[in-house]
Formats: sequence, C-alpha cells, structure tokens
Amino acid sequence: MRKLYYSPFLVLLLALCITVPSRGQAPAEQPKALLWEISGQGLSKPSYLFGTIHAICPDNFKMPEAVTRKLANTERLSLEVDMDAPNFMVELQQASILPKGSSLRGFFSEDDYSLLDNHFKQTLKIDLAQLDRMKPFMLHSMLLSQLTECQAVSYEQSLMEIAQKQGKEVIGLETVSEQLRAIDEMPASVQTTMLTKMVSNMDEARRTYRDMVQLYLQQDLAGLEALSRKEYDEEEYKEYEQAFLVNRNKRWIPVLEREARIQPTFFAVGAGHLTGKDGLLELLRKKGYTVLPVR
Repeated sequence: MRKLYYSPFLVLLLALCITVPSRGQAPAEQPKALLWEISGQGLSKPSYLFGTIHAICPDNFKMPEAVTRKLANTERLSLEVDMDAPNFMVELQQASILPKGSSLRGFFSEDDYSLLDNHFKQTLKIDLAQLDRMKPFMLHSMLLSQLTECQAVSYEQSLMEIAQKQGKEVIGLETVSEQLRAIDEMPASVQTTMLTKMVSNMDEARRTYRDMVQLYLQQDLAGLEALSRKEYDEEEYKEYEQAFLVNRNKRWIPVLEREARIQPTFFAVGAGHLTGKDGLLELLRKKGYTVLPVR
C-alpha cells in the first residue's frame, strides 16, 4: 500500500470559503444533514454523499457512526481528489509555481506586500522573497495553523485511512491539476484580497473559523451560508462561487453518475458543494435520482 500524502492546501483551500454553501435555497428548506443517500435511476444499490470540512482541530473532530456504517456498506471511497494517486505531489508542486516571468510580488500593492512580508517574517521566520515563484493560494496553506490554532486534521484523511484498512479503492472526482485550475479561474484580486484581509485581522478570522466549525458540527448549512454572506462582499463571493463551486459541481455530476453505476460508492466532498440550485444534491435530483438525508 502506498504512503499517504497529505497537503495542507487541500485541507484549507482559501480558509473560510471551501465549506460554505452555494446560494439559491432558502434556510427553511435546508435540512440539518451532511450525509445523503443516492438511489434510483437504475442504481442496483445506493451510493452516499457526505459533506466534509477540510480543516478541524482534533478536539472537535467527530466521525458520525452513520458515516462509518455507510462507508462499510459501499465498495469504494471517492474524494474530490485522490490524494493517494502516485502523481499527486508532482502535480501539486507543478501547479503551485507561477509561470516563468511572473512573481508573487506582482500580485500585491506595495503596502499589502509589506504587510504580508512582515507577517511571514514575524510568525514563520520566512522572507516573502523566498516564495516569489509561488502562486498566492500557497500562502493560505502556510498560514493554516495560525488560523486553526492547532495541528488540523481532516475528514478526508480519516475516511481514506478507514477505506484503505477495509481494502477499498480510493478514487477522485477530479485530478489535483483540475482542482488547481479552478483556483486559477478566480481573479487574482479576489485571492489576494482574501489573503490580506485574513492577515490584517487574524483574530477576527480565527473567531469566524471557530463559528464555522460549530455550525458544521451542528450540520447547519443555512447558518454557514449566513456566515459566508457576512464575510465576503457580493462580487468576491460571486467570483468564488462560480469558479470553485458551480463549475466544478457541473463537471463532477457525470463522473459521480458513472462511478455510482459501476459500484456503490461513498463520495466525500466539501459541504459547500452540496446545497443550492447548482449544488450536487439538486443537480442529482434534476437527473432523476432520489436524494434523501441520512439522519
């Protein structure tokens, strides 16, 4: 069995964004559920869809018994990306580097660059000039422990370890290159604004993160939506939502359908991909599947 590779970037991509739900469904219509059963449309056995949070402190980590039971009842585990793929780290490293002739400094104003440089020097003892070939999103991953104030764990990592102990195959809905291209579709100004906003007010970012974790543990998708609206302006959220949620959801549906037909599969993706008119739950229903919460 291959060694498990784990990237902080995949745990906390754009910190507060990846787990917030897509808009388009009223709070009253949001059942408090993270685990969903997919059946119908000729599936011989149901598959399951579980909404995860990509970074959580060990003290708050709870694996629901229903999740482990339904995972045991399926034949495979599908994550957003197969983190155990042999080319995972190579693709991640290649996609993290700026094109020749570009520099990290060029993405920021002089004041913002100075803000980030001082923060990295004071907290990580790193001169930002050493990271000049890195894309802006890599700075987010380096600040992971400062945001969570712990060595964060993820549901994806835990699910992958359980599946491998059970001898199950682990697959991905997309490659790491495809996931990182979704970030490149987001305007650089949105990425840099999110980063400088977090660094300039880390205490508030930590409070928001803790609120996000509590809402997730309560399976309160409507609450997460309200939190996201408070944290980002309309234009920022629209850019993020289209590139990182809507477009990817639509690309995933044919893959999800194909894999569920091959074998009963347990799908685990960021909770933000589940809800709204362009969320996976509604897109599957439009395809004729029965999608019901597992209480």
